[in-house]
Amino acid sequence: MRRLLKPALIALSLLACAALLGLYPYRAALLPQDMDLAAAEQRLAPHLSLHTPKGAGPFPTVLVFHGCSGQNPGFVRNVTAWLLPAGYAALFVDSHAARGIEDWRPVCDGKQLWGNERALDVYAALALARRNPAVDGTQLALLGYSHGGWTILDALSYDGAAGHGFPATGQNALAGVRGVIAYYPYCGFPAQLRAGLGHPAPVLMFLGGKDHITDHQQCLSAVDGLSAARLELVQYAEADHVFDQRTDLNTYQPGLAEDARKRALAFLRENLAPAP
Repeated sequence: MRRLLKPALIALSLLACAALLGLYPYRAALLPQDMDLAAAEQRLAPHLSLHTPKGAGPFPTVLVFHGCSGQNPGFVRNVTAWLLPAGYAALFVDSHAARGIEDWRPVCDGKQLWGNERALDVYAALALARRNPAVDGTQLALLGYSHGGWTILDALSYDGAAGHGFPATGQNALAGVRGVIAYYPYCGFPAQLRAGLGHPAPVLMFLGGKDHITDHQQCLSAVDGLSAARLELVQYAEADHVFDQRTDLNTYQPGLAEDARKRALAFLRENLAPAP
C-alpha cells in the first residue's frame, strides 16, 4: 500500500502544478487588484466622454461600454449616429484607457479584465454621470457590446453587492437605470448572468446565430426562465459577431444593423422619458 501511495502523491502533486501553471497566464483576471467605488470613480473620470444632442439638457443618457478590443473613433461615430438624433446623450466609458491597457488581446483572450471585474466601472460611471448637470440622472440606460455586454449584465446581477475585486457599493449603485441593451454579450463562465438579474431594469439582448466569438447558446441557457416582461431577446440566425458595425472582422450586415437600431430606439422610447 505504501509503495502505491508515494507514486500517487507524486502524480497528484504534478497534476496540481500543471493546473497552477495553466492558470498562471490568467492571474491578472483571476486575482484583480481590490478597488472601492471612490477609487474607481477617480480612475475612470478622465476617460468618460459625453456627447449630447441639440437642445437644452439635462438629457436622458445612455452609458456605452465598448468590447474587449477597446474604444475607437469609428465605434463612437457609429453609436452617436443613431442615439443623438433621437435625443439621447451618449456617455462613453473607456475602461481600457482608465487602466492603461494598450494591448487589447489579453482582454479578448480572457487573461485580463473580466467583465465581472469591470462591472465596477458601471457603478463608477453611473455615479459620475448623476453628478453631471447635462445628464438626467433619473433617465439612464446601459448599452454594452460583447465584453461590454458581459460587463453591464454582471453589474445588474451584482446589483451593488460585492463583486470580483470590489466591495459592496450599495443598493443605489444602479439608481436611475431604466433599461439595458446588450449586443452579443459573453455569457459563459465566469459571467454572473446565470445567478439572475438582481436589478429590475428590463433588458434587450441581441444575439447572432453564427457568432464565432461568443457562444449565443450560453446566453440562451443563462436567460432560460427569465420572464418575457423582463427580457426582450432578439436572435438573428444568420448574424455573426459585430454584425452591426464595420470592423476588421468583416461581419457587418447593414440590414440587420438597421433592424437592431430600430428595436433599440423603440426600447429606449418605451423605458426612458422622452428627450426634451
